[in-house]
Amino acid sequence: MPAPLSRRSSQITLLAIFSALAFIASLIVAATASFGAIVYAVVLLTGALTVSRPFSATAIAAASGLFYSLVSPSPLMLGTFLIRGLVLDLIFIPTRVYERSAKGEYNIPLIVAAMVASGLSAGLYVYFFLALFLNVMPSFTPLIAAAIFLASAASNAVVGYVIPKYVMPRLRKV
Repeated sequence: MPAPLSRRSSQITLLAIFSALAFIASLIVAATASFGAIVYAVVLLTGALTVSRPFSATAIAAASGLFYSLVSPSPLMLGTFLIRGLVLDLIFIPTRVYERSAKGEYNIPLIVAAMVASGLSAGLYVYFFLALFLNVMPSFTPLIAAAIFLASAASNAVVGYVIPKYVMPRLRKV
């Protein structure tokens, strides 16, 4: 009978699994013209809360972003992944979200706010840096960009609510 995995080994394994899932989700995002971004948000948040270690969101986002940058039209897309993970971690670490999630406690309003902030930060990077400044991506009119940001905020808010409220309690039982 194989020896049980140590806590550290299981966390590294979970990071690898969620990074791979996030990469697959990023391909779905690309294939659906960003309409599938909610799938990436689900995988990223679920992974970060499951691993429950500081910088787990950044690790998942960085690994999936590195893989995605190999198949994307621009390696600068890695920035969106890094921003998304870093914003989550910069909110989760000082507010002890990871410590509490390891105990099965979730501050849902804070998680919702962090998800919205990370999604909007990544969107601002894409819109202002990649689209307007570098002209690497097509730019949109301000009205269309505002609609995209509103949709992003709404979908990230839903993910930030549903994952800790309904998904994580069930995952903890497994």
